[in-house]
Amino acid sequence: MSDDITVGVVGGSGATGKVVVAELWKSTRWKIQIGGRSLDQAKTLASEFDQRVSAARLDVLDGSSLDKFCSRCSLVLNCAGPVSVLQDRVAQSAFRNRCHYVDPAGMSFVKERMLPHDREIVDLGLSFVVSAGWIPGISELLPVYAHARASATMDSIESVTTYYGDSGEWSINALRDMVAFLRRAGLRRPRYFSKGEPVHARARQASPKIDLGGRIGLRRFSLYSMPELDAVGRRLKTCNFFTYAYLPSPRIALTAALVASLPLPKELSVRLLQNGFRSVLLPVGGFVTVQVRGRSHGQSQLLTVQIVYDKHRDYWIHGLTLATVARMVANREGVQPGVNFLTEAIDPTALMAELQNAGIEHTERLETCDSSA
Repeated sequence: MSDDITVGVVGGSGATGKVVVAELWKSTRWKIQIGGRSLDQAKTLASEFDQRVSAARLDVLDGSSLDKFCSRCSLVLNCAGPVSVLQDRVAQSAFRNRCHYVDPAGMSFVKERMLPHDREIVDLGLSFVVSAGWIPGISELLPVYAHARASATMDSIESVTTYYGDSGEWSINALRDMVAFLRRAGLRRPRYFSKGEPVHARARQASPKIDLGGRIGLRRFSLYSMPELDAVGRRLKTCNFFTYAYLPSPRIALTAALVASLPLPKELSVRLLQNGFRSVLLPVGGFVTVQVRGRSHGQSQLLTVQIVYDKHRDYWIHGLTLATVARMVANREGVQPGVNFLTEAIDPTALMAELQNAGIEHTERLETCDSSA
């Protein structure tokens, strides 16, 4: 592992940024530069570590301030938000200053706006990995990983179904991004992917009750996808691909529909979503469960892969994932150059192994089951 690396953590004094800084300090010998609006906060955080960690005042809405910050870095890790306000400013500065770039952005326009630079980024040997956190991030990694694992043991795969849910404390910036995403996506008929093509779902497929067992148990889900999961669905050309989001109450569904379809004031939309999510009563902090159905030697099989984190560990799993991806990018450990979503950039088996080494546990269970199940 090369020690001659300086990583800049934009928004490093925030809840996610603090986890990233601590993890990179613990697991590397890199120089770490914390950037944020408050120099005092950045200095306070930096003082918790050794001389490898420094602080810098950074205005992410000022191009010259961003360029000054990025010019001192080998890799830029963006933990600032909301993305709907920052847009692609940090990524563009990283490109101008020839840095690798990693962020957890769930707004697909960051990737879209960087794609015109893809050829040059590849030629420079740089990797820009977007949507590389918890959700999105692990929520896309797990189905790709589970599909790869099932392909090694099953003769054919019929379906890959992803269930995900999160009951963590959503930040105001995250809720603002959610409002922006809902408005951008609008209301659309539920769909899944069949051999890489979107297909409208039947009514009984749209909002089922599913028993995932364990601490999650019986829950209502809604057939709902995000751009990153859509990208996975388009790549799985030999099976059906379903993505279900945990639906804590009809109130959440109604609130999301109102935000998506009506020109409500942004802050009112944020408050409505915030109040709705406070009704989430999951016994865990969050989960991603993937079920792969297929056949092997004439028998039906079910592979279940799951990651669950405990309550009040949402920033931990988010930041730890970002730090793990950043290490793989900087050390060029099987990471594709260019502009990519997480599962397009990194081999899923290699990334799962790194996440497990970092402390994120997953379970796998392969069962032979009744073909009518």
